[in-house]
Amino acid sequence: SSGINAEWPLRPGFNNNLQIQPDTIIHVWKDKWQATMGKVIKAGYKTILSSPWYLNYISFSRDWKTYYQVEPLKIPGATAEELNLVIGGEACMWGEYVDATNILSRTFPRASAVAERLWSSEKRTNVADMEFRLDKHRCGMCARDIPAETIILRSYCPVEFSGYDHW
Repeated sequence: SSGINAEWPLRPGFNNNLQIQPDTIIHVWKDKWQATMGKVIKAGYKTILSSPWYLNYISFSRDWKTYYQVEPLKIPGATAEELNLVIGGEACMWGEYVDATNILSRTFPRASAVAERLWSSEKRTNVADMEFRLDKHRCGMCARDIPAETIILRSYCPVEFSGYDHW
């Protein structure tokens, strides 16, 4: 027997207890990310996270807050040394509910909220402050003809998205 079970094509690598190189970076993209990240870093591997940041799920209102409030270093029982193995994350957009007509507006500014979470201290969590920054960022994206979705209903942006005419 090769030691690879019947699920090999579906669940390779770390979850299947395969031998992997010590310098392998493990991408955590499935549910129960905190438990999985805990196992990965306790085994001594570097990791990146995308599980809580799938932007293609349909939701309404200001769902960027959900993405912003995820703390990738909140892994129960992890030591400071183990948390240093968490090297980043990514926002993901899949195509079940997106196409060329809505991919940019669905991605932005949600991905911007993920980016700030990944770049910021875990102590920076004030959603109201982030809403202000994100609204200004969205206005800048619109000024560059990126059709970013609105953040605040009462928002004012002197330059709105001008359309797809020049694309």
